[in-house]
Formats: sequence, structure tokens, C-alpha cells
Amino acid sequence: MTILPSQKLSIGELFVSLAAGLMLFLLPNDAQNQFHTDAVCESFIFIISFIIIAVMFSLIKRYEAIGSALMTMSILTLTSTIINIINGIATKGGDYWPKLTEYNIASMFILWVTPFLFAVILRLLAGGSRDNNNTRRGFARFMMLSMRSLTVLYAIIVILKLIVPVRPGNDTDRNIQLMFFSRIGDCITGAHEDGIQYIVWHLIILIPFSFHLSVMIPKLRVWHILIIAGAFGLTIEALQYLFNTGAACTDDIIMYIVGAMAGILIKYAVNGLRSVLTLGQDKEMLSFDYTRLKKNTTGEAQAIQSED
Repeated sequence: MTILPSQKLSIGELFVSLAAGLMLFLLPNDAQNQFHTDAVCESFIFIISFIIIAVMFSLIKRYEAIGSALMTMSILTLTSTIINIINGIATKGGDYWPKLTEYNIASMFILWVTPFLFAVILRLLAGGSRDNNNTRRGFARFMMLSMRSLTVLYAIIVILKLIVPVRPGNDTDRNIQLMFFSRIGDCITGAHEDGIQYIVWHLIILIPFSFHLSVMIPKLRVWHILIIAGAFGLTIEALQYLFNTGAACTDDIIMYIVGAMAGILIKYAVNGLRSVLTLGQDKEMLSFDYTRLKKNTTGEAQAIQSED
């Protein structure tokens, strides 16, 4: 690809982005220390994380800084998780897996989505002097960093929540449900204890996976991504059966695939909106590549897509 290397952040800019990432990482614990309900804590995290990113961007005005803050937050989260596991092994023996609560998952989601949406909205509306080769390269670099951050957080959630939350003494009989739509029907009618919440969880769990895959490998067709998502979902169900952490169910795989389609549609919707706003000059905004701007013979700015 004909992508020019983006300018590196200066020492000062890197320090500010690392500090912003540290503040994002500390937000969930700070919220719990000040408030007592998850809803209030999550609202607090959203508001403060938005303020942190907005202030940082007003100082640096570089998309890469947002990506660096996201990477810092995700690496600190991963490090903290590993330390908790090691500490648990040393003190608790077999019962060492850290408990990943709904609040933990919601916090990680908010801390990633808020900065990501902030950068994406700015880029959607960018025009004139704010839309040049440097800002386009910077946003491409941001996309790469943000997708790496998403990979780290997503791996933590999938592994600790879905695959290996092994509990000593868990002698529940392994269960496989092959009848289509039986679990979904139970959730809708209220026969399943988690109800609609169960459906929502299984619909959203593969949205980040398919979104990431469609951005990372843009040449993949939709049906390729859906097949990969289905195979990934099947792997999750097989591991749940193997580790006895949940029932292996065909309905779960169906919901995974539907959620994966939603992740793909999000990418196409954002790229389509940017294309409309730029009159077709920037058709692949959510990409590791970028659209170069060149001057034509009449002096008008003309956008052309980077080519391999």
C-alpha cells in the first residue's frame, strides 16, 4: 500500500496520551468508590472519559493520541488481570480465576467506545483544513491502535466470561442443546431465567469480532466474515462444553452470527455516511489505509484511494 508513515507523537504528546490512558484505566474503581449503583457508576465513567479525551484532543489535536490512550488503558487492564490471576494462584490455589462482573464488562465497553466514537464523529465531520493527508494518516494510525486495544479487551471478556471461569466442585452435567430456536423461545416466553438479557448478550458478543475483522481485512466478503464468526462461535460453545462452564447450544451460534452481521453493518454504515458527506471522496474511512489528497490541474483538491 502507498501509505506514508505518520508523524510520531512528541515526548510531550506521548506523555499526555499515556496519562489519559491511565486516568481511563482508574475510572471504574474511582466510580465505585464514589457511588453505590452500577448505573450511576457507568454514567460517571462515560461523562468523565468523554471529558478526558476531549481535553486531551484539544491540547494535542492528533487522532493517534486517542489511539495511544486506548492502548494504554487496555494494556493496564490486561496487566491488572494477569496480576490478579497470579495473586489468586498464590493465595487461593485452584479457585483463582478473577470474577468478571457485568459492571466490569460494561466499564470496559464504555472506556473503549467513548473515545472511539469521539474520534469517529470528528472524522465524519472533518472537512476543509481539517481534512488533509496528515489527518487522514493520523486517523488510519488511530484505527490500527484502537483495533489492537479492542482485541486485548475482547480477549479478556471472552476468555474470562465465556470460556474458563472454572469453579472447583462444579459437577453440573454437561449439556448440549441441538434443537433450533428452543433456547430463544424460552428466553422470549420467560421460561429461561435470564430472559431477554440472555439474547442481548449473545447478540452483542460477536459485534466487536466481526467489526474488527471487517476493518482489519477489508477484502473479506460478508459471507466470509459470517462463516468465520460462526466457526468462532462454535469454538466458544465447544470450549464451554469442554470446561463445563455453560451449555453448548445451537441457538447461541445463531445469535452469534446475527450479531456478527450487525458488526459488519456498522462498518458499512459509517463508511457510507462519510462517503455521502464527502461527495464520494472518502469511501473507506474505517480502514488501516487512508485516502490521499492530491491537487489536480485546476487546483481543486481531489481524493484518490491508496492502491496496493
